[in-house]
Amino acid sequence: MGSWGSSGTGSQLARRRTEQRSPLVSQVHSCRENFPRIVNADDENRDKSINCSWSHHIVLTTLIAVILIGTIATVTFSRTISLAHLIQTPKTATLHPPDPLDQQPPSWSKLRVFRRGAVCVDGQQCAVTGRSIIKRNGSAVDAAIAAMICNGLINMQSMGFGGGFLMTIYQRSSQQAATLDARECAPRAADSDTYNGHPALASQIGPLAIPVPGELAGYWTVHQRFGRLPWAELFEPSIKICEAGYNLTKVQYDSLGMNSEAIYTDPSLRSWFVDEKTGAFQPPGTIIRPTKLCETMRLIAATNATEFYNGSLGRLFIEDIRRRGSILDQEDLAMYRAKWISPITTRLSTGETLYTIGPPGSGSILAFILNVLDGYDFSPSSMATPQATLTTHHRIIEAFKYAYALRTELADPTYVDLSTLLHNLTSRNFADEVRRRINDHRTSNDPRHYGEHAPGNNGDHGTAHVAILAPDGDAVSVTSSVNLYFGSGVVSERTGILTSSSMDDFGVSSRRSYFGLPASHNNRIEPGKRPLSSMSPSIIVDAHGDVRMVVGAAGGTKITTAVAYVIARHLWIKETIKEAVDAARIHHQLIPMEVSYEYGVPKSLVDGLHAMGHETSRYRDRGSVVCAIVRVNGTVYANADYRKGGEVYGID
Repeated sequence: MGSWGSSGTGSQLARRRTEQRSPLVSQVHSCRENFPRIVNADDENRDKSINCSWSHHIVLTTLIAVILIGTIATVTFSRTISLAHLIQTPKTATLHPPDPLDQQPPSWSKLRVFRRGAVCVDGQQCAVTGRSIIKRNGSAVDAAIAAMICNGLINMQSMGFGGGFLMTIYQRSSQQAATLDARECAPRAADSDTYNGHPALASQIGPLAIPVPGELAGYWTVHQRFGRLPWAELFEPSIKICEAGYNLTKVQYDSLGMNSEAIYTDPSLRSWFVDEKTGAFQPPGTIIRPTKLCETMRLIAATNATEFYNGSLGRLFIEDIRRRGSILDQEDLAMYRAKWISPITTRLSTGETLYTIGPPGSGSILAFILNVLDGYDFSPSSMATPQATLTTHHRIIEAFKYAYALRTELADPTYVDLSTLLHNLTSRNFADEVRRRINDHRTSNDPRHYGEHAPGNNGDHGTAHVAILAPDGDAVSVTSSVNLYFGSGVVSERTGILTSSSMDDFGVSSRRSYFGLPASHNNRIEPGKRPLSSMSPSIIVDAHGDVRMVVGAAGGTKITTAVAYVIARHLWIKETIKEAVDAARIHHQLIPMEVSYEYGVPKSLVDGLHAMGHETSRYRDRGSVVCAIVRVNGTVYANADYRKGGEVYGID
């Protein structure tokens, strides 16, 4: 195939474009063509040259002005889109780069292989920390807590003491699962009218976005039941990292721009991440040493979580954030409790059992998706040809759409009766009925077709996941969040604790969330209520009671679909866990009515989805980030998603 530069057609096209110049462009070229011939001419010609130069200058100035106006307009428009969170590319736009014709080569991430166990964290130092705890004879829960403390330091944009988490635990000896809800909750002074009369972003950024933290209460609660090592030992590795300082990673550096206003406004964040000489963000590799947070770690290690919820540390925290305008008070902290809740359980046709988190998490949505897809009997042949791949992805997308229609009804079960909904979400008969409604040849773009009768729910974006498989066969899957990147952007100056913005995860009347979703009545704000989350920490166990898979993800509303997609590709399509995690992802949350996909989905698949009636939009952000550990024929394989640059360390 000829190139543009060498083909005759290309040359003719170039000549035609030259001949069809606008008068303005032609005038510029005319002056440029004449100028070399008159540079050394006599005075008369030199005057002509000057006149032509002035003409050239005026024309160029006009052109530059036009270009600048166009650039400003473009930047303004793109920033408006960014503020509206429409970070995706519509199918009608020119894609740069265009969708690839073929599947992409493997990413740089490594498929790790071990004999006895593994620790997967989206922060490399924290995977090392988790493994070190297991090597000291710590439990899977001990390793998870230590890794999370570490991750709340070096990935504070995603999680930390000011946030909350959801955890799924499996004990091999008893073959029982347990799930812990340490999600943040609304302050007692909050209600559905809290944000009336406040700026549109008040639920996302600033003091009114701050909920009651659940992270530390969750650590203490789960350690009391499943911990093996002394509490203080779990903090030791992170205290050392904190006091020595950690290197600012490229991932954290990129996240600074996601909440730049807060980074520059908050005194603590500014002192940690901004170079005061230049006013720019500190570059990757800079040593970050959050001294007050280090002191807080030492204090909690020497006491326990009650020092925060009922002690002097909590009083300092409340005083600091109330001074900034928060409505939290000391009683909000004192009343908070992490809660043991019943796990969502579903048995797949292949004999494996899924254990995952119940509401306010989205494990029930994950169970529903897998139950619908399970009936298709997917196998490697389901993605062996372009047509089979198209049909398989269409079926997956349709399952996502039905799932997100049902998700609009989820909420904190303490405040809303979800018994019928949860029964349906985990019922194979209900999944069979939904599967029969799916048309293999066409989609619908009417949300009511999928049963949607309530507005959508919100999602969490500043999130991190930890997966642990211990040598004794126990496992932990835990997802933690501060909601948006760097949470509310408010740090308690005297404790160094960065606060969450998960109040935006509630359905706030008359406004949409960060993710562009409208408010849900079931998920409206009430005092003490926990907001709905997309987090879906999960463990899959085989028919013999051995852990088959430990998996979870970060990534807002894309969490649940990412976990389902990776599980399907590994369990049914028989891809390695690295292949399943690497694979370019698709997502549909019903509202907006479009398939979101990332770069790497082949053009033929995108075109095929268009032909079936799907609207598509390619997103440019990181999307979802999966951490997964699997056991196959007695060997442990693990992969940390290349999208965030985590790592896996194992036990041989």
